[in-house]
Amino acid sequence: MKFASALVAVAVAASAAYGAEIIRAGKWEISAQVQMPNLPKLPPGITLPPGISMGPGGVNVTRTTCLTESKPVPDDIRPPHEQKGDCKLEKLDKEAGTVRWETTCKTPDATVHSKGTAHYAGDKMEATIKTIVSNAGGSPNESSQHMTGRYLGPCDAK
Repeated sequence: MKFASALVAVAVAASAAYGAEIIRAGKWEISAQVQMPNLPKLPPGITLPPGISMGPGGVNVTRTTCLTESKPVPDDIRPPHEQKGDCKLEKLDKEAGTVRWETTCKTPDATVHSKGTAHYAGDKMEATIKTIVSNAGGSPNESSQHMTGRYLGPCDAK
């Protein structure tokens, strides 16, 4: 009987710990590694904006964003002036510290469909995103991103 009580206590503690995995509201630093094999080098004299670097096989982008329980998915990692098209969040599922989402952005030239999953645990976040770009008249182009995040503190006052 003591063994059964111990098992129940462990199960309750484990479920409480699992339930404690929530999305911590506040300012997060998000780093994305976009895998793009055969990425050409930048021409001489061209520099990238702060927070963006190129390496073998892809592009690395680092941004800060404010996340909340109702907005648990980072905005597009690109700066707002570089975002194009009509974008819609088609699916958003949250369970404990895991978020799954799907978005579609449409422009006159292409449709971009992304599916992502993020796992939050305390001050850390890890996510994967698969993106398919369908250009008018061309074959679809697929890429993947690996994102990591770290909690920085409260969001900046507006």
